Amino acid sequence: MKTIYADFNNIGPEGLIRLTCVGTTHDLEAMGLALSEGLRLTVSDGDLIADIVVRKSAEGGWGGEFIGEIRDC
Repeated sequence: MKTIYADFNNIGPEGLIRLTCVGTTHDLEAMGLALSEGLRLTVSDGDLIADIVVRKSAEGGWGGEFIGEIRDC
């Protein structure tokens, strides 16, 4: 899976990690990826890493539903 930046301190009320940070957008653009429902990615902030499935959040943006455990890098 492709690894992009995400801020593990930016989790919404639905439990989805928000995929709206500048670093996230930068990584997606650099890889030529667009977020879409069901896309599987790996997110990391340099300290933590996790696999996610992209979901549209009730807040209107994109979020990542964690698959399995959040791990140390």
